[in-house]
Amino acid sequence: MLVIFFAGCSSKELVKNPNMLSLSNVSMSYIYGQEFVMGTYKDSFQDKTPREVLVDNFYIDKTEVTNAAYKQYIGETGGAVVRPPYIDDLGWGLDTLPVVGVSHTEAKKFCKFYGKRLPTEAEWEFAARAGKNFQDFPWGNEENPDLMNFRDSNNSWAVDVASYPPNDYGLYDMTGNVREWVEDTYEKDFYVRSCVVSPWQFSSFKEMFTNPVSNVYKSNCSYNPLNTTKSKFKSNRGGSWEFSEGYPATVSFRSFDQADLGYKDLGFRCAADAKKDSWVGQKYDEVIEPIFESDEMMELNNLPAEEEKLNTTIMDENIKKSQDYLNSVK
Repeated sequence: MLVIFFAGCSSKELVKNPNMLSLSNVSMSYIYGQEFVMGTYKDSFQDKTPREVLVDNFYIDKTEVTNAAYKQYIGETGGAVVRPPYIDDLGWGLDTLPVVGVSHTEAKKFCKFYGKRLPTEAEWEFAARAGKNFQDFPWGNEENPDLMNFRDSNNSWAVDVASYPPNDYGLYDMTGNVREWVEDTYEKDFYVRSCVVSPWQFSSFKEMFTNPVSNVYKSNCSYNPLNTTKSKFKSNRGGSWEFSEGYPATVSFRSFDQADLGYKDLGFRCAADAKKDSWVGQKYDEVIEPIFESDEMMELNNLPAEEEKLNTTIMDENIKKSQDYLNSVK
């Protein structure tokens, strides 16, 4: 009895930060997924070719993860995680600043600890745009030091999260302040190459020859796209306080870094799956007007209107493939 009593008293139940565990609208925004145009024609790096993408509903943090939240995480894990290099600095380690110097690997561990995950590149851009297709920033196409922290803001470092107005989805600092890790592996031509269909992607020869019109969706390039290629380089988005001109902190600009390293202008925010109440399975034309049929899109790309609407049957077949991977990284 003595041994049992002693063991019971010595054990300590792990208590996790309730604010990080919560999926409430206090700390996260609920994003209603739909179709949008991912990428831009302003593409000097040739790695963001515009394409139609469809994402499911999801949650995403309203702000970048702060030093305060990461310090609490370190305490909750008993210090069994890598301590970021700037978190103890008297200036750069202030509680209200976004945590930086965290590797992609450690950022994933943080999110998983609270039952979340990193957002995919497609989710991140959809959330950053907040319904504003064809724009560089949530407010328009011009950098504005009153609306974002970038090089011309002359702050020389990150500022407190939520120092600038949020976008229409209630998200802060999606452009500027610090770059943010996303789940995807970075590949320059992923936007284009992922939409090229190979014969092995079909379940049978019959399917390949009887359903060629819808084969683009079999490639999984348009529905919840996620680059899972093995590589040491992972994507990050949003730009930072160091970005301007040739490296603009726009909603479409793509950056990449080694997954096992941290950087002074690179942080992250977490995302989480929503319940299976998305509109997938409804008739496409009952949900949203096809983007490629808009006058604005036709003027931009000078291409004929998209002839095919989304094939919801093919989308349903692809749900499991995307969701299985997202579940594996939680």
